Amino acid sequence: MNVKLWSAIIVLMIALSASGIYLSEQTKVKDRAVIVAMVNEEGSGVFASTENPGLTLDPNTTESWGGLVFATPGPSSIQHMILMDFVTNDLGLKFELYSDTKSPGSVYWTQIAPGSMGDSLLAGDIDGGIAWEPHYSNICFGSTYGAYSVGSTAELWSDHPCCVIAASRAYVSENPNAILRFLAAYTASVVWVNGAIPEGSPNHSELVQYVKDNAGVENEVVIQEALEGVKYTYSLENLKEGLIRMVETYQDLGLLQNTLQEMGFADAAAFADWLVDSAYLSAAEGRTPESFPELPDNIKIDIGVLAYDIHQIAVHAGIGEEIFDSYGITLNLGTPLPDGGNVMNALLSGQIDMGFLGSPPVVLNTVNYW
Repeated sequence: MNVKLWSAIIVLMIALSASGIYLSEQTKVKDRAVIVAMVNEEGSGVFASTENPGLTLDPNTTESWGGLVFATPGPSSIQHMILMDFVTNDLGLKFELYSDTKSPGSVYWTQIAPGSMGDSLLAGDIDGGIAWEPHYSNICFGSTYGAYSVGSTAELWSDHPCCVIAASRAYVSENPNAILRFLAAYTASVVWVNGAIPEGSPNHSELVQYVKDNAGVENEVVIQEALEGVKYTYSLENLKEGLIRMVETYQDLGLLQNTLQEMGFADAAAFADWLVDSAYLSAAEGRTPESFPELPDNIKIDIGVLAYDIHQIAVHAGIGEEIFDSYGITLNLGTPLPDGGNVMNALLSGQIDMGFLGSPPVVLNTVNYW
């Protein structure tokens, strides 16, 4: 190993030590996850069948909602949480798993993968649903399913956290250079995507093709609606506040199987501080490939991603545009996973090193399986 490389690694170790990463107390917890970057904010919406016209997100429309059945991606999703919070706290109705009977005092939910919600709507199995992009735009604007937009989740919770990048604490503590390189490449990929979203921008057609290849949508009107409905970001600036609200909501709804105090945290803020580590992102943002020490071999990282999810399009664009290659990173995406719970299971079982998933599965898995 040459002097230049040793010097770079020593500088990296000192920087990480000062930021509380390197050999920190947190890294002793090897079988848990840590959030190292955001993926997106917002980017979901509520839709309903034209057979049930006039639904809005106005909390004074309780009677219109009573007795309807809505599809959600499942209890561990941010979409489920947002709809549940709206129904119980704004509409004042119960939010119950649908079986066979209905009451005007409840809104019912059933778990359906977002890619199948449109067909369920057509079949009359549901009255509406809440889905992430591009499925929300495809159902509302694809003129196939007889649906309309009730409203975006941004109307219920502006800048709400959605997908994040999580890693196992063992991987983070043992591979700090890989994490830094990955995040530097990912932040550059997000910048590329945001620059390509406006129609007529130089890379717009390439971005649309990445969506077609990875999100299963061909309609370019739907693609543009979906892209404009997502806030692509890597910044963790708003995440902790969002996690605090998320944890407190789950506490109020009785969905946490352990208390924060039993886990050793004074409150939700202390838990959020522990769950999110922003130091790597701060050290990686804006760094060029040339700023990293040379390594003899390319760094290979196993990544878990969600199937047919436009939120994570930056990782696909970063691969296609060879941004990750330029930082000496090779990503193995494997088979896309159906939901965030599966990503967490793969992460904590060691099948993947890092994962793209919603923030609620990280919270729920961490608390309930502490």
